[in-house]
Amino acid sequence: MDKAKIIEELKRTYFGLIAFIEPMSEADFTFSPDGVKWTAGQQADHLCRSLAPLNKGAGAPEFVLKTMFGKADHPSVSYDELVARYQAAIPGVVAPDAYRPEAIPFEKKEKLLNDLRGHVEALCKNVEKFDEAKLDILVLPHPLLGKLTIREMLYFTIYHAEHHRRHVEQGLAQR
Repeated sequence: MDKAKIIEELKRTYFGLIAFIEPMSEADFTFSPDGVKWTAGQQADHLCRSLAPLNKGAGAPEFVLKTMFGKADHPSVSYDELVARYQAAIPGVVAPDAYRPEAIPFEKKEKLLNDLRGHVEALCKNVEKFDEAKLDILVLPHPLLGKLTIREMLYFTIYHAEHHRRHVEQGLAQR
């Protein structure tokens, strides 16, 4: 997937999720199928918490990324390969505390979705600054998958929105 397609997919998945959550009633927005699984609001908050450090990394100067994380020791894998690696690694894993959301009241829905939209727009602007080659050379750390090329991290980020939207849909289907 080239840079333009990555940006297109980031917008499609995240803005699609936002459009899915925006019209939700309070009952749907705050619904948890078992009182433990995350609500729609918590899913969106988790994505905000995940995008914030990614934006910080993607917005950092190249020399900072190289100094902090080095350069890729492998070629970027495909989107499908990255998703398969994540799916194999995720069973039984709990999100680290920094990425785990608190309860999100309905009154915070609009601000939360605006924040999520802002994170996605900022990420797309940051991605624009990279040339194609740098997406495969520079790396960022992922808490579960280790060092990923920026291209792989963006693949994960696209999938991440789809993954959490599915969780919302599956949860609401249990009502």
